[in-house]
Amino acid sequence: MKVTGIIAEYNPFHKGHKYQIDYCKKKLNSDYVIVAMSGDYVQRGTPALLPKHVRAEMALRCGADLVLEMPVSVSTASAEAFAMGGVSMLDGLHIVDSLCFGSEYGEVSALMELAEILVEEPEEYRRLLKESLSNGLSFPSARCQALTEYFKNPRNFTGDDFDGVLTPLLNQIVQILNSPNNILGIEYCKALLRLKSSIKPVTLKRQGMGYHETLADTATDNIPFASASAIRELLKAALTPETISRITAQIPDEISSLLASSLQRNEFLTEDVLDPLLSYCILKENASGLSTYLDVSRDLAERIVNRSNEINGFLQAASLLKTKELTQTRIQRALLHIILGIREVPATVPYARVLGFRKESSALLKEIKDSSSIPLITKLADADSLLSEAGRVLLSETTFASNIYEKLLCQKSGRNFVHEYQKQIVIL
Repeated sequence: MKVTGIIAEYNPFHKGHKYQIDYCKKKLNSDYVIVAMSGDYVQRGTPALLPKHVRAEMALRCGADLVLEMPVSVSTASAEAFAMGGVSMLDGLHIVDSLCFGSEYGEVSALMELAEILVEEPEEYRRLLKESLSNGLSFPSARCQALTEYFKNPRNFTGDDFDGVLTPLLNQIVQILNSPNNILGIEYCKALLRLKSSIKPVTLKRQGMGYHETLADTATDNIPFASASAIRELLKAALTPETISRITAQIPDEISSLLASSLQRNEFLTEDVLDPLLSYCILKENASGLSTYLDVSRDLAERIVNRSNEINGFLQAASLLKTKELTQTRIQRALLHIILGIREVPATVPYARVLGFRKESSALLKEIKDSSSIPLITKLADADSLLSEAGRVLLSETTFASNIYEKLLCQKSGRNFVHEYQKQIVIL
């Protein structure tokens, strides 16, 4: 049995995601593909466009065999914690052979070289990083500059490494570290190294549009793979039949009707649904209270309080509060953690919750139950008896966050509320 893991958000699922699953099945000769997927909130610090069970069904219809949910504190964490959470869950199953992820660079050896330096943190690298941070650079920029300077010095390497392998890499470091999927790929490699995992990293070169490119930037909608951000951008326009048609044209045929029906029923969320919740949460807290939430430093907490009169919306607040050192996405994550009451992210994920699976993949579930070192949860009602205290707290936090998402979705669409414990696993 050959099993490949994918860590994903599917926000929303598009043709590039199906291409990746097909690649795992056809090129990597995988018998099964397991997806560790973000739940109802995503890493950019916002609600997912579509509910997690809908996105899980999309993945299953397009070839995935099993979809697991990452806890909310992991799926809304920094790239490092997000990657560690997803990798630790897949590693804990003890059946995953490889981890496949997309990257702009497309060469896993280079990403592993950089990951090894970041995991080992040689003294010279630490000195360069501290120096860059002291010059007022944001952490991503400081890390990029420190790595570049580190690789410039042949004394940091031995043998033929510098001329044969590292000199070509030096010329690509800035390009690699300025691309979001490359950065996440490096974090996956770091997590594998830190866990001493037997899972082998495999990277697939990103195809189609750039991460931040929108359909408005292109001459035609007829492009190979529209990015998830480009698809979400279309939803900012009036939701007409033409807009829905443009959106569904960018996703696989297998799920176009599923997405179209969700949009037609108004069962999707955008960031603005968080506006009143954010105002409430800020008004009831002082700086000391705000600084207890994940990603909220004391300085950020004080700025939130000092500028609270100017805050009138979620995205507006993130834009208002961003600085040279803190990006808007980083602020969004912090604000979301305030809303959801998230104070910490686990070092590893102590369970695997099933969102959906394919019937013909039942042998995979049996193998996981026999091999896994972490509990596999198929019924939330059974979770208390299966989980440690830390696992129960993590699941309770995620359940609460999903119930908030469900409430917001029901208010928007007009349908009746369904509690997280009443939702059914997707089985195809």
